[in-house]
Formats: sequence, structure tokens, C-alpha cells
Amino acid sequence: MLPEGVLTGVSSCKDLMKCAYNLNEFELEIYKRLSESGPVRADDLARLVGKERSTVYRILQKLMSCGISYRETRSLGRGGYYHIYTAIDRNELRKRLEQCVENWHEKMNLALSKFGEDF
Repeated sequence: MLPEGVLTGVSSCKDLMKCAYNLNEFELEIYKRLSESGPVRADDLARLVGKERSTVYRILQKLMSCGISYRETRSLGRGGYYHIYTAIDRNELRKRLEQCVENWHEKMNLALSKFGEDF
């Protein structure tokens, strides 16, 4: 196998997002729906994708921990609150992915520069 074989699975932006943020297909779908819908409550997003609210909520928590979505708290008229989830702007996501690729490239170059020492 050629060394490039490690990266043959990364041939699209979708693959890059999966790799960079360790997302599966459904988590990526939730990000996409969130990005398309704009700010949305977890239960509304769950209905939109046909899954349990708890499943969607866990995925939203993961997307927030990855830094590709965020949550805002809104007040209810008679007390209480609810959360609205929003995906980061796609241009911002692209910048973050570009930075991820650049960081990976720098790390690989650093590893290669130490080839004689480490190998």
C-alpha cells in the first residue's frame, strides 16, 4: 500500500468534516440540517429528521463540543427558558477546516524533519 492510501478515504468536504471532527454520517446530516434551517430547538430538529429528541440532543452537544454549532438560551413569557441551536456559518467552517489541514500538514512536515532521529 502506498502511503497516500491513508488519505484515500478523504476525497470530499464531507469526508474532511468526518475526519476533522470525528463525525459519522448521521451527525453530519444533523449539522447540515441545522445549517440549512437556521436557529432551531432540539425537539423541532428531531421532528425534522425523524429521530428521538434525546438522540438529536446528544448530537447537538457533540457539534457544540466540536465548535461547529452553538446554543442560545431564550426566555419563555411566563418564566422558564428553552435553547435554540445554530450551526456556525459555512464560511467560518471552511476557514476552520483549512486551518485543520494546515496544522496537519505542519505536523507531518515536522515528523518528516525528525525522520533520521525517530526512525
